[in-house]
Amino acid sequence: MSVQNDDHPVELRFRANPTSLHTSRRTTHRRVNAGTLVRVRAGAYAVPEELAAANARRGELARIEAVVGTRRSRVVLSHEAAAVVWGIPRIGPAPDAVELVDARSTRPRSMNGVRWRRTPFDAAEVVERNGFLVTGLLQTLTDLVCDRDFVNAVVALDASTGAFLRSGAFVVARGVPIERVTQRLREFGRRTGARAALRAIEFADHRAESPGESLSRAQMHLLGYPPPELQVVFDRADGGIDRVDFDWPEFGAFGEFDGDLKYLDPRYRGGRTLEQVILDEKKRDQRIGTRHRRRSAHWDWKVAMRPRSLAGVLDDLGLHRRARP
Repeated sequence: MSVQNDDHPVELRFRANPTSLHTSRRTTHRRVNAGTLVRVRAGAYAVPEELAAANARRGELARIEAVVGTRRSRVVLSHEAAAVVWGIPRIGPAPDAVELVDARSTRPRSMNGVRWRRTPFDAAEVVERNGFLVTGLLQTLTDLVCDRDFVNAVVALDASTGAFLRSGAFVVARGVPIERVTQRLREFGRRTGARAALRAIEFADHRAESPGESLSRAQMHLLGYPPPELQVVFDRADGGIDRVDFDWPEFGAFGEFDGDLKYLDPRYRGGRTLEQVILDEKKRDQRIGTRHRRRSAHWDWKVAMRPRSLAGVLDDLGLHRRARP
């Protein structure tokens, strides 16, 4: 199995597979000491340059493959490990251990980078995706929203039930109606985290177009700011339209989450230069401000990740906090 990045493949070498590594144990150790191989886990190695060049998701996939490829039998990934394979985004660092489904009466010990998890899933829902066996998308999402904090549960729900297919490193698998997640929670009765999961489900919104937007909106909610209208369209004098991420008509204000890809990735610039993207954005803000009497604010990942920083931006925009939820 080889985990592929569009630009930088990460091909693991397994010591137990001579056709993969092509070297003896002694040669492998010598290559590791020389820096031409790096150990991902016991028995699994990669070329350092390939691993370093991989984006965050591809690096996680390589770590997961290292666990799967060194097991004696095929295993089923669940929870956050399954989420990586499905492409469901997460804000913040990945868990230290790779999560595997435990369906045995005696639970094996979680150790050496492996965490065995119990999840009430139907075995018929296990699917093969990109060479991995994983819990189905519905069950994976249900497990996540019971385990994650509010912000990351919303990020997962918005992504898997909503409008965006790709955002940064994530290629999101969609198609789970939000009602099915609620139904799945009820099917399995009482479960740790179910009450918090239902709060996230109630808050989730399929109109979100990126994890950064979902993060921003969840932070606003926790900070006590009034909920914005999403993906609002403004008419222009020339007959065209302008669209914004967040709008508060009662405050005469709108906001935009601006990820780095919007400016740096050619796929998001639509053939425009960086300077043209910035200029077009400035003109758009001026049109909305003049024609629709709106103040504007923009923020990035650094601000969205820090509640106090985001609160400062929203306060300057003229929003007033309400009672905390």
